[in-house]
Amino acid sequence: MGRHENDDLKRRIEAWRHLGSRELDDCREFHLRIGEQRWHGENAVLQQTWRKLLLSLMVFLGEPTDEATRLSYQKKEWGRQPGDTCVVELSGLAAHSLKTQRDRECFRAERISDIRARIHSYNPAFVIMYGKSRNCRKAWTAIADSAALIRQPFAFAEFRKCGSTVFALTPHPTSWGPTNEDWIELGNQLRALVEVRPQLPAQCSRTGSVENRLPLFLSAARRNPR
Repeated sequence: MGRHENDDLKRRIEAWRHLGSRELDDCREFHLRIGEQRWHGENAVLQQTWRKLLLSLMVFLGEPTDEATRLSYQKKEWGRQPGDTCVVELSGLAAHSLKTQRDRECFRAERISDIRARIHSYNPAFVIMYGKSRNCRKAWTAIADSAALIRQPFAFAEFRKCGSTVFALTPHPTSWGPTNEDWIELGNQLRALVEVRPQLPAQCSRTGSVENRLPLFLSAARRNPR
């Protein structure tokens, strides 16, 4: 959440309504609507959380991992509708930081149930769930319900699998300790574990169909983008 919003949700609610009160909004359209230019505008920069996730995604897709490539993907493809990625917050109430007072438990059970149902319906190639606090783990366990543990010699992430969908539980991308190399190796691990990968950009780019096995990125809490 940008500082210009002053932790007031009114602008976001108005944008959501303007865009049709949809279950999911287009990432670029929504941010531009609320006056957030840093991630998609002419002078956009890599967002601190997304930049790490994009490292893993680019490796998974077999694309270059340099900042220019990731920034281009962030501006044009990341969380777009239709598109190849889905980016969801566990709490629907944005905040500038975890210090901001929010009822983060509000509708959490319903959101967990809906997210789990959508995963089973759309069968994404993989789901990255980041944040390892006790509350995070409780939510991720409920979302990955019935997924079997995959034992991998990679301490950075915990892997599970349900059907053909791979779940990866990781630290938050802005947490202290993990390196770029960890996120790059996560992409390699996902390439090895996922049975069918999307073919980009020719046939699958920006179609949003179930058959593309879209990746899903789940966050437990919105961090302050530095």
